[in-house]
Amino acid sequence: MSSKSRETQIAELNGALEVLFDLREEFAQWAEEGEDESKREALENVLGHVEVMEAEYKRRRDELVG
Repeated sequence: MSSKSRETQIAELNGALEVLFDLREEFAQWAEEGEDESKREALENVLGHVEVMEAEYKRRRDELVG
């Protein structure tokens, strides 16, 4: 385990999850509003990446929380 306390790691992961949640919501809205198909597809790809990151951070947090 790293030198950071478990509580610090959990707090950092929760902060990252808040940011990822906001990004996911924003990208989803932009993708829905996109008029150009290629731009919409690019935004959906970014949205998918953010969702994968969010799932990984949740997994890490859940592992720490127990």
